[in-house]
Amino acid sequence: MGTYVPKSGRGNTRDPRNGKGKGSDVISDVEDDEESEDVDFEETGSDGSDEDSEDETDIGDFIVEEEGLEDLMDEIHEKSFEDCLDGSSKMDKNYKNGKVYVEQEYGSIKLEPWLIFTDREAFLDVLKDYCIQEGFELSVEKADSRRYTAVCAIEGCDWRIHASKMVDKMSWAIKSLTGEHKQCGRLEVNPIVTTKWLVKKLLPEIEANLDVPVETLQNVTQKMFRIQVNKRLFYKVKVVAKEIIHGSFSESYALLPRYAEMIKETNPGSYALITWHNDGGNVDPRFKACFFSFGAQVRGFLKGCRPIIGIDGAHLSGYFKGILLSALGIDGNNEIFLLAYGVVDTESQESWTYFMRNLRALFQREGCNKDDCTFISDRMRGVDLAVHENFPKATRRCCSQHLYMNCKNGGWSGELFHKLFWIAANAYNPYVYNKAMEKITDFDPRATQYLDTCTEQWSRHQFEPEVCCDHNTTNFVESFNAVTKPYRDLPVLRLFEAIREWSM
Repeated sequence: MGTYVPKSGRGNTRDPRNGKGKGSDVISDVEDDEESEDVDFEETGSDGSDEDSEDETDIGDFIVEEEGLEDLMDEIHEKSFEDCLDGSSKMDKNYKNGKVYVEQEYGSIKLEPWLIFTDREAFLDVLKDYCIQEGFELSVEKADSRRYTAVCAIEGCDWRIHASKMVDKMSWAIKSLTGEHKQCGRLEVNPIVTTKWLVKKLLPEIEANLDVPVETLQNVTQKMFRIQVNKRLFYKVKVVAKEIIHGSFSESYALLPRYAEMIKETNPGSYALITWHNDGGNVDPRFKACFFSFGAQVRGFLKGCRPIIGIDGAHLSGYFKGILLSALGIDGNNEIFLLAYGVVDTESQESWTYFMRNLRALFQREGCNKDDCTFISDRMRGVDLAVHENFPKATRRCCSQHLYMNCKNGGWSGELFHKLFWIAANAYNPYVYNKAMEKITDFDPRATQYLDTCTEQWSRHQFEPEVCCDHNTTNFVESFNAVTKPYRDLPVLRLFEAIREWSM
């Protein structure tokens, strides 16, 4: 076994083989890996005699030397651009009069001859900020990969700038800057202002509040940059900024298969399915629908929630649109419990059949073949057929609020009808329900005929006691829709992550 053995007299000297002394040479000694690796390493016997020969003085000297090394390292400063211009390079003369541009806050940007930028893009960005700051427009005379020449767009103004690439073929410098804006008035509407520039400047504002109104962004632009921008442009600015913050919509959909696999790997028992259109040939498949349910959600519903499922769809307002379908339950504390969710292209019987078929398969994976659950929703097209196709013995409830709105759209409204309808909807026994319906018939017989056409349960006296739930509205489902509303105009992966975080 090898043991560290300090050499006598090594505390303040260097290795004579290297021919180096104290001071800054400590750095070069550390960098010499070949000689420094084993210079203080010797083989010792198993008796540990060399170990006993170490004394406290030698160990103390070793510690002092390490502390001295740290002090020397702290004194080393990074060289600046000017420190490199020591005359050792033939290119120094090209930079001796130059000044490297240091980022300045908007409102205090100043340009001068021989101001050096890292590249052409950096020069153009600073020039645009300067023009908007000073309130004038540019007229470009020449612009290519080697030089850039522009003048003030106002006729009669002698302001002119010329910049070009330097001999290192990377950095750019302002070679000449002449004239002044003596007769130019400040432009309140500057054509130089673009969507890209506004996104760059307003990104912190949008990132802090994704729902910031466009009027607020317009006021911030007016106050900070003293320019007026059409309000319609800020809608595009918000879209581009959200794409920068959360990624693009197309990339998000393309990552869905990997997202589904990650869910199944990290959450055993979870159900994740992605469905695609395959048009054949060399055409890439297109997204059709998806269905997600975490293992804890389905097990928690089957073991600790009431046998009632609220289903609803919410429209996505992102680039590709679509419908967010959701299924929620109610636990023993009457709190919302998310069961499953997914995205489909349109809300139709086909999409609801897809969703309910996967919901039934989800239960069967957990060994539950129960098909007599209670489903509550509004009177959406295709829901009844999709539910009874996959859950033949299911009980259907209709949201009373949506039924009342249908009556109101049919012409039955007013304080009297509103009061009678909700008496009938909240009636816990047939007597109160029949009395309310008799008065509704006196109000308008056609209203009674319309309510009789509703085959779903909507009055509480019709509900089965075994369900232990007297909800006759889908307010608990609408609460979930309210939670997802701020994210429904974002990429689908960001929406799903918000749902996952909320349901935890």
